Amino acid sequence: MNKRNSFLKLKENSDLREILFSGTATFIYKLIGLLLAYLLMLLITTQFGADVFGRYSITLTLSQILVIVFTFGLPSAIVRLIADPDTFNVLPQSNYLQKGIFLILTAGFAISILLFIFSETLSIYLFKDLRLANYLKLLSLFLVPLMFHEFFSNFFRGKKDFTKYNYFTFIFPNLFFFAIFYILIQYSFLEEITILSYGLSFMLIFIIELIAYAKLKLKSKTNFPINRLLKLSFPMMFSTTLLFLLNWTDIFMLGAMKGSSEVGIYNVAFKIASLGYLIIIAINVVIAPKISELYSKNNMVALKKVIQHSTWFIIVLTIPLMALILLFRETILGIFGIEFLNGETALVIIGCGVLISSISGNVDQILNMTNSHKILRNITFFCFMVNVILNYFLIPVYGINGAAIASLITNVLINAICLYYIKKNLGFFTFY
Repeated sequence: MNKRNSFLKLKENSDLREILFSGTATFIYKLIGLLLAYLLMLLITTQFGADVFGRYSITLTLSQILVIVFTFGLPSAIVRLIADPDTFNVLPQSNYLQKGIFLILTAGFAISILLFIFSETLSIYLFKDLRLANYLKLLSLFLVPLMFHEFFSNFFRGKKDFTKYNYFTFIFPNLFFFAIFYILIQYSFLEEITILSYGLSFMLIFIIELIAYAKLKLKSKTNFPINRLLKLSFPMMFSTTLLFLLNWTDIFMLGAMKGSSEVGIYNVAFKIASLGYLIIIAINVVIAPKISELYSKNNMVALKKVIQHSTWFIIVLTIPLMALILLFRETILGIFGIEFLNGETALVIIGCGVLISSISGNVDQILNMTNSHKILRNITFFCFMVNVILNYFLIPVYGINGAAIASLITNVLINAICLYYIKKNLGFFTFY
């Protein structure tokens, strides 16, 4: 069957229609969110320069790592439990949501206090930038709302309420940031208003999410043990953390080995190249619950169709997008300032990694949702160690280009290994 006929058959398959419809809607939301995020990036770089954007980037990266680690993989586990209740013998009235909220609240307060206490130590000894301490202290005040945002947004994703998920994840954070930043800059020009705007925006989103969750009036009649919940979520936490670190280790190691200015330049190049992830992210949002559902029903024929059609959808749309980005890279980088043109080579290298990911498809979601989350954990741990070693040797010699090369090599490695296990466990590749 040729690819044209394959795509025509999408109209005949309800699973594929659901993914394409929801995926297209998510793509539009994500595109709007990204445009707002790039305007936000332009705002910070033009107002404060590469150094401040570097500190802001380091703080955001640290916040995302802390959220992933100290939510214990519960956001991903919630998607799995809601989409596939039969496998885990979970009744709708089970109290696993309340258990998850309790765990996040406890961990959130503890890590917030520790971050506030050790903010100066981290700034001086890890990043060699005392000015960063103020950013970390402000971040500590907003960690709990950030953690609950991750939990509640994935709760709505698991329920396939993609409209709420898209607004809470892609639209509101940037809109609220702009509004709060505009108000704060009227009274102060301190660089810390960047991270304060970020924290306050997620505080507002958390309040809205909490209201939306409370309106559902969910009741709990049966007990779901915490140890059982963590047994499911912990491998997901490790793999999610390591996947995140694979993308952001270069930011931390550049910050530690080179300084905030190079972090700022590299992060702009990375974010521009990451436009190519638009389609992958959009499909990622909607495909996880569908894969879990089909796998639990042992419907391998439908599962294969969903995965392979989704991958080709990603490939067909990502390649022209990346071609445009790479063709006009100098013009795009120049918008942020002359100093950011130093990120041109890094952008090309990172862009090649994006193309590798698009051809491979949603490999991490496929493994996570088909009882292979422990395999994914092991793969990501191995690739993370490779990435750290590569960055350690390449950054001192090649700077931001060394970080980009390390990212590309690791990207090829993790996609190749994941594809091997998908073929081994499911009997097919993601693209044919």
